[in-house]
Amino acid sequence: MVAYAGESEASLRRRVASSTADLVEYRTTEDRPAEIEDCLSYIADFFAGEAVDIDRFSHGGTPSLVVSLDGSRSPELLFHGHVDVVPAADSMFTPRYVDEGELSGRGTADMKGGLAAMMHVVRDLSRQPSRPSLALMVVTDEERGGHHGARHLLDEAGYDPAFCITGEPNNLDGYIDIVYRQKGVIRIDVTATGAPAHAATPEQGENAIEALMDAHPEIRAVFAAEAGDWPTTVNYGLIEGGTAVNQVPDSARLRLDVRYPDADARDRVLTALRAIDGLSVESVGHGAPVDTDPDDPHVRGLQRHAEQVLGRDVHLVRKPHTSDLRHFASHGIPGVAFGPEAYGSHEGYEYLVVDSLPDYCRALAAFAAGAPYR
Repeated sequence: MVAYAGESEASLRRRVASSTADLVEYRTTEDRPAEIEDCLSYIADFFAGEAVDIDRFSHGGTPSLVVSLDGSRSPELLFHGHVDVVPAADSMFTPRYVDEGELSGRGTADMKGGLAAMMHVVRDLSRQPSRPSLALMVVTDEERGGHHGARHLLDEAGYDPAFCITGEPNNLDGYIDIVYRQKGVIRIDVTATGAPAHAATPEQGENAIEALMDAHPEIRAVFAAEAGDWPTTVNYGLIEGGTAVNQVPDSARLRLDVRYPDADARDRVLTALRAIDGLSVESVGHGAPVDTDPDDPHVRGLQRHAEQVLGRDVHLVRKPHTSDLRHFASHGIPGVAFGPEAYGSHEGYEYLVVDSLPDYCRALAAFAAGAPYR
């Protein structure tokens, strides 16, 4: 493709890996808003002097920015990335090479490697005589649900692309496959109540923790019944109850993270949990699943260009992880997760396979140059 016709893989790999390392050094966790602002300024500076439009936003104290090649809020293509990361040990914010081909550090996989590649592709395409209708959306709250970032930019700022690619990695099997389907997520609070009493006379009270424990087999049975090809799963994420060890607790709460494939599965789980005696069940947060049509012209176009660049089959796959794609799906905007090869998101061994960067950049550039897809 024209954008990289005269550049070696080594050169492209080196400059994208260097930008990834720069981004990783910003400790962009929720509790460090100044670092997040500085990271966004780094990205804005990356495009300084280029023929692009840069718009910065803030909603609920959460900043974001959009880089556009044509200034449109309805571009043909939109690349999406996030700079926020989950907490990690101090050492993980110093990027390092585990070996020659693996760049390790917090965010290398999720998803500063993908974002750095998108930044380079957008800047490189902005320098071409024929520029695609393309924008790059960078948000800072994807790990917290994306309500002040992607959701706000779609709901209130009016962004309405024809197609979206988020640079999240494929952390499962396969090399740079295209994720067209993601599970939805729902957070559920399951609460049991009782009556307080002194620990010396527990028979005079009703122990809410015991009630929750007694109900556990029924809770497990709800999710055991969801077995199948792509089942609903549950994580028992937090349990709390009581105020003192020498007092019978009058309240206990179990917080669940449930990942589900479709609305029917979500409704079955909620109905079954609410049928368990003695429990109060409340949905406290929800993100819809993503189910992009695999025959969408953009999806097929991306697959075709990626296969031409990689010289191998590129599969359309599903992935249980959720992402900001759900906000685009709720607006009827088709999208996929398509990132460089990387592993260990949210883990202590998170790393980016730097040899995948040239393939990834070339595939993105070829796809963007070939737009529109109808």
